[in-house]
Amino acid sequence: MTVDVKEDKIVSAVYDSSRTWVSVEAKIDYELDPTMLFQITEDSADDRFFFKKNDNTMSFFGYRAINRFKNDFENKQSIFREWEKYKNDIELIHPNSDKHHLKICGGFQFSSHKSGDEWRQFGINHFILPEVLVTMTEGSTYITYTTKRATFELAKFNAVIQHLTQNTTVIHDDLGKVKRIEDIYKEEWRDLVRDTIAQLNENNKIVLARKRMIQFEKQIKIPFILNQAMQSERNSYLFVLESEDSIFFSQTPEQLMEVKNDVIYTKAVAGTIKRTHDEAEDLRNIEQFLQDTKNLNEHQFVVDSILNDIKPYVNEVNYNESPKILTNDHLYHLLTEINGTLTNESYIGLIDHLHPTPALGGFPKDEAVSYIEKNEFGTRGLYGAPVGFIDMYDDCEFIVAIRSMLIKNQQATLFAGCGIVHDSDPDSEVEETAVKFTPMMRALGVDGND
Repeated sequence: MTVDVKEDKIVSAVYDSSRTWVSVEAKIDYELDPTMLFQITEDSADDRFFFKKNDNTMSFFGYRAINRFKNDFENKQSIFREWEKYKNDIELIHPNSDKHHLKICGGFQFSSHKSGDEWRQFGINHFILPEVLVTMTEGSTYITYTTKRATFELAKFNAVIQHLTQNTTVIHDDLGKVKRIEDIYKEEWRDLVRDTIAQLNENNKIVLARKRMIQFEKQIKIPFILNQAMQSERNSYLFVLESEDSIFFSQTPEQLMEVKNDVIYTKAVAGTIKRTHDEAEDLRNIEQFLQDTKNLNEHQFVVDSILNDIKPYVNEVNYNESPKILTNDHLYHLLTEINGTLTNESYIGLIDHLHPTPALGGFPKDEAVSYIEKNEFGTRGLYGAPVGFIDMYDDCEFIVAIRSMLIKNQQATLFAGCGIVHDSDPDSEVEETAVKFTPMMRALGVDGND
């Protein structure tokens, strides 16, 4: 193992700085194991986070919050503005890379109008600036340590590095026996779907979600479920966010938006079928899927809405006019990839326009969200919500936290939803949501669905 700290350059840069905060980095010549990082930082549990890109090119882990950007404001732009002010007082010291890796990570709840007590510890908007950030990319790891300049000590930074690179055995304890599984309001939800179908015409869509509760003998530990997820869902984003004794966990195929070097990237993901892993059968199913009117119409709702939402913020838009197939370990989705060069106007208002897309709320958007808030059982919280990060250079990535669960001690509440249109079938929608519980069930080590 090689650790490149470049101590002389760091000390010199800290001494020359006049800012309140300094953020220093060291490079390790291999990637650390995120399950090990959660295990050895258990004494810092309550504000840790983890994010893995779906193409497996980058992941990061943070712990020990030095600031929480947390409020109950209706618009999401407040977090961007708070971070913009704060980051200008941080000296970035990164002798081993062109760009510094520091970022805030968190999420915005699905609705600013309706939240429940189970989500209280997160607040409507909740982001963490970590004292220690660990970024794994391209076979290397960057350890980022952020503290007040007046209290910076090189010995403390080296102690962090030593702690994170210790030789330790990762223990993946199981969760013991399942004590209880309950599909919450399953039959009532089926009736709600039936009532909703009766109110829709061919130009409307409403996304409805339901919940499943699972209780275990033992406390649910992040290293176990993260290891399970990384084994079974290699093509999904992974996201973990702690707040006190609540843990939000998501394996999602869906990106809301990414901004990188003044280009915005987004994806329309809507329309779902099950993957059987029988190659011939899957090929036949995909061929039919690409011709299926219901799924194609549902997908087009999402594409049209996104194009309309980003139009004021871009000079030109590029996208594939016919849907592609997005392959996950258990499901196939219809996919349209969209990108555009941003105008000079700030993009921070864009996330308020993009979310929720018709894949998450429905169409027309305002009517669909109002219907969900009035009729859906319980609150969504961070389920179906934008979660992700904003870095020091105004680049960001937000994913949509579908295929997710809220964990408290020995209990997990799983969430899954589907788009309801005028020709939907209630029984089929119940079956589809059951399939969508699968990634979370597997992460918990539970087989089967209803």
